[in-house]
Amino acid sequence: MSINDADIDAAIDAAKQQMPSAQELFAGWPAAVPPVPGVVHTDVGLYRTGGFEDPRLVLYTGTTRLPAVTVGWCLFGAARNVQPGHAPLPRAAREALTDPDMVRALQLLAVGHRETDEAAIETLAIPGVAASLVDLAAAAHQEHEDRTVPVHSSEVGTEIYAYHRGPVRLGTHTADVVLIGSPIWIANTEPKESCP
Repeated sequence: MSINDADIDAAIDAAKQQMPSAQELFAGWPAAVPPVPGVVHTDVGLYRTGGFEDPRLVLYTGTTRLPAVTVGWCLFGAARNVQPGHAPLPRAAREALTDPDMVRALQLLAVGHRETDEAAIETLAIPGVAASLVDLAAAAHQEHEDRTVPVHSSEVGTEIYAYHRGPVRLGTHTADVVLIGSPIWIANTEPKESCP
């Protein structure tokens, strides 16, 4: 059974009515920080990385430039909302997988159920775990930019589980804050005829 594009677009439009845009979320930056946990939608060019031990886990990284802040994205998709990763986990990212609490957070994020999401949020609150995940994302993102892997423009709706204040270097951009979460949807904003 397939879902037609009109149904998907309508579901996304309905979801967007229930969550702020990234620009709305950061309207008070730097005085106000994003609510955690929370939700947000934005347009962002995403790199997609697979190659984790659990094949259900896929990492999406990118940046969004807003008037007052550059936001980095460290989104871990689970079985319910991902496609297979396009690139293997690069060596520098594999080397970042040294914190056992971070590995536990990734194991929880890979499952994709509400209960494990809640446990992942608790794990992400352990000091150093969010920073370790951001290091992992930065290493993966750098590998993509070094290899000039194409970036697809996407509209993303995502849960936010944690954030890490920058500055954080994500490829050629420096993020003021990196949001860690799990995508609700990822919709390609490029014309359908230009997609492979």
